[in-house]
Amino acid sequence: MIFQPEKGIAMGSPISSTMDEVYLQYIEETHVKQWLVSEEIAYYKRYVDDILIIYDQSKTNEQVILYEITKIDKNLQFQMSMEENNTINDLDVSIHRNNNSMDRSIYRKPTCTDTTIQFSSNHPYEHKIAAFRYYIHRMITFPITEKSKQEEWNTILNTAKNNGYPVNTIIDLRTKLIAKKCRQCPSTIPHNKKWVTFTYFSPMVRRITNLFKQSNLNIALRTTNTLQQQLSERRTNTNPRGIYKLKCKTYNDVYVRQSGRSINVRHKEHTRYVRTNNPLSAYALHILQNRYEYGTMADTLQLLKTYQMAHA
Repeated sequence: MIFQPEKGIAMGSPISSTMDEVYLQYIEETHVKQWLVSEEIAYYKRYVDDILIIYDQSKTNEQVILYEITKIDKNLQFQMSMEENNTINDLDVSIHRNNNSMDRSIYRKPTCTDTTIQFSSNHPYEHKIAAFRYYIHRMITFPITEKSKQEEWNTILNTAKNNGYPVNTIIDLRTKLIAKKCRQCPSTIPHNKKWVTFTYFSPMVRRITNLFKQSNLNIALRTTNTLQQQLSERRTNTNPRGIYKLKCKTYNDVYVRQSGRSINVRHKEHTRYVRTNNPLSAYALHILQNRYEYGTMADTLQLLKTYQMAHA
């Protein structure tokens, strides 16, 4: 059965985001651009589906803009948020309009919590510190006021404290990021390093990854104790592969081999060789030459050792 939607693109499709972006850029080129040319809209910026607009009140108003933009396509829905008390929030920035200027600060949604990976958690240090690296980088690179920077810094320190991080660790991280920002310049050296992944099971893995510090490799660490792995049901392999033992039912002679394919498949192959009088395997040759009896998989086959990856 094939389902053909009347409109839109299926969620989760690999091309959905690309086609959405193509269509939105088409609308901007054919409709929004003329508003900018006429200067009814003084400023227009979009990030995915969030749009920030600054308009000239003497030429238009928010209701006219909403009406015109919803008229473009009846299947597109827009929800407008207006400034309150001369302040509007866009993504993670709060913009406050003064008489002749605008002040910016970091914005957090009311549902935002201060939860990060606990410092005592058995995760790579890079994973645990990543959130604070982002918070601090945002604080020192966003064009916000000094008062807002101090407020954000206090928020970062409180978040670190609530998640068990030493304050000195966060202060040192800020110092390093500020120093990096000050000496940052366009690099003329091509970035040709390759990334390799190691599974993080304990800090002992550093003894291995440290060997690659002077190499042309970047190290990425991944964990095995994710929520998905903990909550998902573990599947039992009902068709394993590995080292198996076949026995002759007549004299209990044993045939031991290793296979990268499932033991079910290998048993069917041995049985087919016997039935077609084809001595391709030592087991089939033994049965055919001596006219011995072969049996079912349950009677004659035993898995000695399971392999995740094996080769026949």
